[in-house]
Amino acid sequence: MKNLILCSVLVCFFSSCSTDSEINQSEPFSNADAKSINGLALPMNSSNPFDYKGKIYYDELSSYYQDHQIPNSTFELNNQIKFISMKMGYGRFSHKNIISFNDSIVDFIMSDPDNMMITIVQNSLLASASKSSLANFLQGLLLKRELEFGVKYDYVVSYEDSIIENSNIGEDDKDTILTVTSISRYSLYSASERKDRDWESSAGNKKANPIFSPDEIAFTSIIVLLKNIL
Repeated sequence: MKNLILCSVLVCFFSSCSTDSEINQSEPFSNADAKSINGLALPMNSSNPFDYKGKIYYDELSSYYQDHQIPNSTFELNNQIKFISMKMGYGRFSHKNIISFNDSIVDFIMSDPDNMMITIVQNSLLASASKSSLANFLQGLLLKRELEFGVKYDYVVSYEDSIIENSNIGEDDKDTILTVTSISRYSLYSASERKDRDWESSAGNKKANPIFSPDEIAFTSIIVLLKNIL
């Protein structure tokens, strides 16, 4: 019953959807701004026509971190997700939606990200084949959450290529899925940067362990944004 109530609250909260007109294209992520693996600039994927949406997400997240530390409580993570959601154009027209999003929902997502992700995907308007494809991709990505970013990047890009080439998936569903993968790619790249910076700043110093890892924050944010995108 608890799971049902929380899932229902989530579905009500994330009822708003954005259109391409609500999100302006950002400048491409240049090679000079990124690390590279095998000659590829990270985290961009020029093959994905919705790469710019991930770049917008990355820019807004970078802006947030200029004035805030990495979240170290559910309340702080909640505030970060609200900030990004508003900046991305999600929930802009419904303050009621923003108010209904609370710390308990964040806790629930973090305690069971796999099932929450599946619930959101299955309740989306995607075609059945698209739901199955996206759910399998996200589950695979969750399984790789402890691995280095290069492994996750290769996994995401490989999936994006398969979606672009898949003639059995409709164009609207492709656009939606490629938006999810783009934001996921940039979110996980930001998490890898956070881990590098935290390691550098803590080297030689004894610091209390943070409540959340950068990867946990990234995956929670991805799941939260799923219902907005789907």
